Amino acid sequence: MTFAEDINLHDMAFYAQHTEAQSYMNDSRQTMSYRLFKPRDFDPTKKYPLLLSFHGAGERGNDNEGQLTPWVAGWMAEEVQSKHPCIILMPQCPSGQQWVDTPWSKGSYEYSNIPISKPMKLAKEIFDKLLKEKFVDTSRIYVMGASMGGYGTWNFVMRYPELVAAAVPVCGAGDPSMAQTINRIPIWAFHGDNDTTVPPSGSQDMVNAIEKGGGRRIKITIYEGVDHGSYMKSWREKELIEWVFNQKKTDNKSDAGDGER
Repeated sequence: MTFAEDINLHDMAFYAQHTEAQSYMNDSRQTMSYRLFKPRDFDPTKKYPLLLSFHGAGERGNDNEGQLTPWVAGWMAEEVQSKHPCIILMPQCPSGQQWVDTPWSKGSYEYSNIPISKPMKLAKEIFDKLLKEKFVDTSRIYVMGASMGGYGTWNFVMRYPELVAAAVPVCGAGDPSMAQTINRIPIWAFHGDNDTTVPPSGSQDMVNAIEKGGGRRIKITIYEGVDHGSYMKSWREKELIEWVFNQKKTDNKSDAGDGER
């Protein structure tokens, strides 16, 4: 694999400076903090792809900064934005809560037994609010996340497959029995083969089930000798950036192709 070493890393202060700190409250007075990135020279009359990012357990809180980790915020780097300007939505899950209420160490779970979590519900409400803006290209909505956020990514795709143009779940897991629901969506999963936090089977089970169900737009990268830190490698895959931004929701109407254009 080749890596996008030319993407510059910055400290959290840089990422915070280049994003809008927002707070959402619904009619039930439930709240969630989130960050919103808009491209340089943002033009509200144009349409931009939207990248929804689910962070991991270590970034939970209410400071509205913890979710600005490099594997998420790095996509706002000039090296990416100059060619692929996009909007990035980064909600922050409160401490002690999860995007999906299931034990991470067990890998796969039964979707029907896990009601939507409060954080996922709020993140979807924020997402829906943003989707009403005319500058969002609804044919190019991408979802990604790692660890707890990998669970969130699979869960979001399973709940709202009609919205997603492509997904990048990293060291997460879902419900293989839902494969038929999402087998037309381009998905690139990542995992480390030595992951003891979320078993590699969490990703592999999903990929196997989708392939078995006829899905041909699924791919997986397993990093040999890598533990739970696969997210620090995956986001810098040189091919990943082009792969993501080449996907459009209109392409999901058939299984033709493999999503690797």
